[in-house]
Amino acid sequence: MLWIRRAWPFAFLALPLLPACPASDDTGTGDTASSNDSANTSNMTSTADETAASDDSSVELGCAASAVGETTDGASNPIMTTWGAPCSTNQDCIDLIGDPGAICDLTAVVYELPGGYCTKPCTLPDPDTRSVPDSPDCDPNGGVDCIGVMGVFERCLVPCTDDAQCNRDGYFCRALPMIGGPDDPKGCLMPDCCLDTCAEE
Repeated sequence: MLWIRRAWPFAFLALPLLPACPASDDTGTGDTASSNDSANTSNMTSTADETAASDDSSVELGCAASAVGETTDGASNPIMTTWGAPCSTNQDCIDLIGDPGAICDLTAVVYELPGGYCTKPCTLPDPDTRSVPDSPDCDPNGGVDCIGVMGVFERCLVPCTDDAQCNRDGYFCRALPMIGGPDDPKGCLMPDCCLDTCAEE
């Protein structure tokens, strides 16, 4: 019965894996113990993998991993599944957005975009315009804005109204940092601590 003492803290994790056992039958005890030890080892490995994935995420997000947002109007529909999705190459974004002009941005001027950000260059009409709602440059079907500063940084994003819509860790619903005004549309963007690089904060 020593294996029971060793395994009991993990027994609740292994329950779905246990076969039905005959009542008051002492035969095959060694086989059952071996099976349960394997299940417990598998569960411990899974927990270790999840912890490692969490640590990797913290490294990738840098200072953004500890940033906290605030909800605004209760909207919760996720909007970072294509536009604003994580990426490492332009092709990742071309495949997601379905546009050969899509790119994977790793920075927005002096701000790091943790984990990459699928978007597309667009064109603002003049230096005083910070956003064009439903920009045909971004998506002819609408729903995607062109934001930024003419000649400096002009990109497409889906507008948001609540942090809960930003379904990626380290991203919050906010106006463009430094240049965004209180009446400007908001997008799922990085926190201020990502200035220059999140990892150095």
